[in-house]
Amino acid sequence: MGKLLYDEASIPSIVEYAQRLENKTIDEVNTEQNSYAGIHQNSQQIGQKQNKKNKGAFGNYLEEAYFGKKNDNKSQADFPLAHLELKASPLKTLSNYEVRVKERLVLNHFTFTDIDKEVFENSHFKEKNENILLVFYHYDSKLFPGDLKVQLADLWQCLKEDEAQLRADWQIIADKVHAGKAHEISEGDTLYLGACTKGATAATSMQLQPHSDIKARGRALCFKSCYINHIYQILTQRKEHGRILENRILSKNETFEQKINALFNPYLKKSAEEICAIRGEKYNPANKSRYADIARKIVGLKKSEDNLYEFNASGIQLKTIRVEPDGTSIESLSFKNVDFCGIVEEEWEESDFYSAITSKFIFVLFKHDTKDSEYYLDRVVFWQIPENDYQIFKDVWEDTKRKIKSGDYEHFIKISENHVSHIRPKGKNAKDVMYTPQGSYEKKKCFWINQEYIQKNVLDKVYKS
Repeated sequence: MGKLLYDEASIPSIVEYAQRLENKTIDEVNTEQNSYAGIHQNSQQIGQKQNKKNKGAFGNYLEEAYFGKKNDNKSQADFPLAHLELKASPLKTLSNYEVRVKERLVLNHFTFTDIDKEVFENSHFKEKNENILLVFYHYDSKLFPGDLKVQLADLWQCLKEDEAQLRADWQIIADKVHAGKAHEISEGDTLYLGACTKGATAATSMQLQPHSDIKARGRALCFKSCYINHIYQILTQRKEHGRILENRILSKNETFEQKINALFNPYLKKSAEEICAIRGEKYNPANKSRYADIARKIVGLKKSEDNLYEFNASGIQLKTIRVEPDGTSIESLSFKNVDFCGIVEEEWEESDFYSAITSKFIFVLFKHDTKDSEYYLDRVVFWQIPENDYQIFKDVWEDTKRKIKSGDYEHFIKISENHVSHIRPKGKNAKDVMYTPQGSYEKKKCFWINQEYIQKNVLDKVYKS
């Protein structure tokens, strides 16, 4: 191995070297700086060994052929002298030409025994991932790793940016292990830092846990897809516009749930009209979306949720429900419109729908006590879909994908066919259409969570338990 073209002990030097790749491929830059010989004598052989469809192929090639480091499974950071971890994250381009991160970013596997012994301050997560060099590249399954174009390379100091929430997420995972409930860990438990499953199947990845005889599926810590996509957007904006003003609602030591409760507590038991009066806002009883609008204004949201840092980073969904005197509601819950062209290219755990159902929900419940009385803000509930139900949502998603791929837009799963989820139109009218893989236009449709499921899993537990 020849002389390295960067200082292994310097974060700025390593980052600057990585940024030479921006808008180029690894092989292009290696050729320009004649570093096949200078860094790794057999870079081309490395590329030939990497299966282009292997998820880790680009990252391995980046590490070996560009940085001249032998890929290994050591627990220390990739650049130990600089205390810097290297991570590659693939990008995808949507049908509307928006560029997004393709999947969650797996950080490191952990054993339940190890995390049971840790506290956050001396955790393996904190030690290894405090400084991360992120390399975002355009994914293409048909190309070899050395031919994939890099979009962005930059440093992300996650604890400097988001320590309070990452600490809270890590503690939720650790607390389940401490309580002998590692088998109940779910990606939906947390906001930014997830504990995703590892292993090809549940049967082959089961592990012992320290405080229970029940085996639990092996897990790895990851940045959830919404959070890593948020990081990509933030780093892109900072590079293009300098240090930008980020619209945050959390102070440094607050968690998301603490802040949301603090924002809504002053308005509990107040009617929609009273809340508007307190806030000095106009109340319009003819506005059908007035309850949703009030909830959004309380937390500072505009029409979309991407104007607040924490909502954008977590993918958390704010939903309002009108509850009748007997604790029931007739409302199903909708998601974003299905991207007909995008879904046929997705895998389940990389899909927008998977990201949505593994994110937390904030239910803002407006209730009235008699049929003719005004609805008032009764309570705010944080909730996530139980992981045991993910398969049912996956079945609906797979059925939808299969029918879109075959050009069948008339026979999606209906609310009467499934007790959990269905798909139906959400467009404003018949002219609200979307382009399809077949080159035609079809009425927009979206996934819904059935009213029956929300009633059983949320409202009954709030009002009838």
